Amino acid sequence: MPTLDGIKAALTDHLQGLIKNITLGSTGGEASSRDGGAGNPQITQSPSIQRIDDRTVSFTAVFDTTLTSANTIKEIVMHGETSLDNAAYRASFLPITKDTTNEIRVDVLVEVR
Repeated sequence: MPTLDGIKAALTDHLQGLIKNITLGSTGGEASSRDGGAGNPQITQSPSIQRIDDRTVSFTAVFDTTLTSANTIKEIVMHGETSLDNAAYRASFLPITKDTTNEIRVDVLVEVR
């Protein structure tokens, strides 16, 4: 039996309240559904959150030129108040150098199905 639209809307509301920060980390490694979150957090930002519809939420964070990392950035993690909170989302990618000459913008759309 499919989940009803009213419940999906409530889950979307709840998700908006759970994710407080987006962290860029330097550990990398393959991301999975059983992931523990950021292995080596480097830079954290509070995202701007926009509800698109009853099932979709957009999270955006800009890591501008004032934010730097001594290590290359290899992962993104969305989580609660601290990077030790259970991660809601994690992805890994090829290394990016984050210094005062570049900025990183992260846009993540999350859909409740």
